[in-house]
This record gives sequence, C-alpha cells and structure tokens, in this order.
Amino acid sequence: MGEVNVAVIAPILGRDLSFVSDVDPRVRVFDANFAAPGHRTGSGGAAAPGSDLADILAHAEVLLVGYPVPEGLVTRSPRLVWAHHTQAGVSNLARTDLWASQVTLTSSRGAVAATAIAEYALAAAAHFARGLHEAARQKAAGQFTREGYRMLTLRGATMGIIGLGGIGREVARLSRAAGMRVIGTRRSVTAPLPDADGADLVLPADRILDVAAESDFLVICSQLTDETQRFINAPVFAAMKPDAVLINVARGEEVDEDALVDAVTAGRIRGAVLDVYAGELAGQPPRPELTRLPQILLTPHISASGEANMAGPLRQLFADNLRRYLDGQPLLNVVDRSRGY
Repeated sequence: MGEVNVAVIAPILGRDLSFVSDVDPRVRVFDANFAAPGHRTGSGGAAAPGSDLADILAHAEVLLVGYPVPEGLVTRSPRLVWAHHTQAGVSNLARTDLWASQVTLTSSRGAVAATAIAEYALAAAAHFARGLHEAARQKAAGQFTREGYRMLTLRGATMGIIGLGGIGREVARLSRAAGMRVIGTRRSVTAPLPDADGADLVLPADRILDVAAESDFLVICSQLTDETQRFINAPVFAAMKPDAVLINVARGEEVDEDALVDAVTAGRIRGAVLDVYAGELAGQPPRPELTRLPQILLTPHISASGEANMAGPLRQLFADNLRRYLDGQPLLNVVDRSRGY
C-alpha cells in the first residue's frame, strides 16, 4: 500500500495529530478540525492539499470523525474507504450519508471512558440507596426530618445491566466490588450463563423482563438500534420493583419516556437517573417532566466526563486500527449496519 491520506475532524482528540502521522511514514494527516461546529483549525496536521474542507475530503482515503458529524461527507470524499467514529455508539451516523455508503465504518466501542460512566451508574444507585435523593427533595422543600428516607445498602442489592458490552461490563465490575449481585443481558447469549461477562448471571436479550423484575437498579448500557428503540417501556416498568430505580447511560431513545413519566408519577418505580433523553442528539430540549419531577435526576450527557486522559484510549484505538489498515489486517470494532453497532 502506498501513501494514505487521513482527514481528521475530531477536536475532542486535541490539536496534536502526531498519534496519526507517527503510525507509519506512508501516512499523511490533514487537520480538518475547523469543519467541526464551534472549533477553529488547529496546527497539528500537514498543510491541506487546498484551502478548505472540500480539498481535504477530495484527497482523503481515511476519515477520523467525532460528534457532531458534518453532512455530506461521502459525497465530498470520492476516495474514502474507511471512516472511524470517536463515539462508542453509532446511532448518529445513521442520519448521515456514511451509513448508506460502502465505506467501512468502525467505532470506539470499549475505549470511551468506560470507568467514568460506570462510576456515574454506581453513584446514581447510591444516590437513591443512601437517601441523598430524599435529602435533596427536603432541602428544596425547606424541610429537615428523618421521615421519607427509604434506605438500602448497595451490598446485597441487585444491579441489572441491559447490554453487557464494554461499559456494561465495567458497571458489573464496580457493582460487584461494592458487594452487589449483578445480572444482565447480552444479545449474543442464547441461554442463561452463570458467572460470565463480569456478572453473576447473563441472560439472552429477550429476557429483559426477568432482569427488570429482579433488579433494585436497572442500568441501560445497550446500543441504540431499531430493536432497542423505546424498548424500556410500560411492560418493563410494570415488571420492576416499586423501589427500583432506572439508570440510563446509553441513549434517550431507548426509553419510552411517556411510560417512564407514568411509572414515576404513579409510584410504580422509585425514580430514575438519566444522563440522556430522547431528542438530545437532534438538539431538542428535554421534556419538562424530566426536569420538573423530583423523582427524576437528569444530567446533560456528562457521565463520561472527568476521565484524566479520555482522549488517550481513543487515539490508541485509531492508531492500532490504522496500522491494521496499512498492513491489510482486519479492523477492530467494524460496524455491522444490520445490527446497528
């Protein structure tokens, strides 16, 4: 393989693009970070073949792209063979011309701040288990009483995890370290598996109601696909314990928010901690109930924040894949469009 042109539109990885150019002398990297909304051009790449994005994309064989994804990339990139996305989920790519193209897509599954996100999930569970939710409610109401606290220790409680991928397995690891029993689902599993994927029990994906029924805390870690659209729905909430809490660190569209609001207001579940909401990636505001109801804690998609070196694993994954590409080896994390991840 001869010279390979790599275009980078991923400001999250920083201005120094030597992690790309240092992979191999055959690599020429072009800094197109100026094309990402809200960012200016950096100085880490070579001078572009021309003076604008169109010139860069016209020469690009490989694309490293973050979120949000610019429109019309394939149309403007006639030589594009492979595009790597800096996010673990690729649901937002389905809205772009990359999805319908023949370009090979890879994701950053397993490299996106899994420990930070897992800590968020465990903190969300502790928020309700150790009464911090009630303390916040009383403070807002100008109250101070021991009444209303329904305390639970994490040790001995059951953490249910929907989607035991990279993030789900890290949630399982931290939950077990806290003394919790862990059960979960995985799409590739066809029969119950004890002591697998870091969990005490792994069930097939169609056993979600069984997981919901046993869980004190139910964490959504699955990828957004056609199958998972609004699949956390009224039957799931009906199966959950009255004191159970929903925690979503995946995508808002995986939860039927009408059913969630109904379940919370009717007291069918204790509450929810959401780092995402439906319509977020399209730039829509959250529905009012998610910010108004005291039983729901909503954060602005920040569960991955705080990682000391968040960009490091992302850079390393892309560099490893670029070496594979140059050597003609199979790429890591190739997206299966039929599955949606």
